Amino acid sequence: MQIYPLQPGGAAEGVTLASGPVTLSEMTALPRFGLKGRGSADWLAAQGRKLPEINRLSDGVLRLGGNDLVVIEGADDLRAAWQAADAPKGYNAWREETWAWMHLSGPRLDDLMAKICPVNLRANAFTEGHIFQTRVGYTEAVVWRAHHKGLDGFCVLFDISATAFFAQAIETAAQEFKKEAAL
Repeated sequence: MQIYPLQPGGAAEGVTLASGPVTLSEMTALPRFGLKGRGSADWLAAQGRKLPEINRLSDGVLRLGGNDLVVIEGADDLRAAWQAADAPKGYNAWREETWAWMHLSGPRLDDLMAKICPVNLRANAFTEGHIFQTRVGYTEAVVWRAHHKGLDGFCVLFDISATAFFAQAIETAAQEFKKEAAL
């Protein structure tokens, strides 16, 4: 049984996730499958997945590089097929164990992202299907527009060991919006 950082016994147990003008939601337990290395893209395409261009998302696949991919829809079935397949097929990048997955939403999200991310992520500049590999909250991250539980926002993947730091950076950056809301 895998223990994720925010769960009881996890390294970030007890860390509170931001809520209010900006809400940070945990998604780390959701399945995903990372493939990397020579043959990854060809193998995934042979499974019937339509591969996006680099730094794009489509058909449940994030393409971070030519042969650097993260499957976020249907990951468990693809992992089983990959394990049964002969080479060449790339290698397992262990994204489900090495990356945390969170969702940011809320009425002040654009303002927050302008504070904590060097890239313009406003809707007119960063549309659905695009990916940025950048820094979010002082953490190297992969970010894309996504809906989660009916809320518009951004999904963020980052090094799982930075979970507590990332959550605290979001909470700290969101404090000014909480103070404004309280006035």
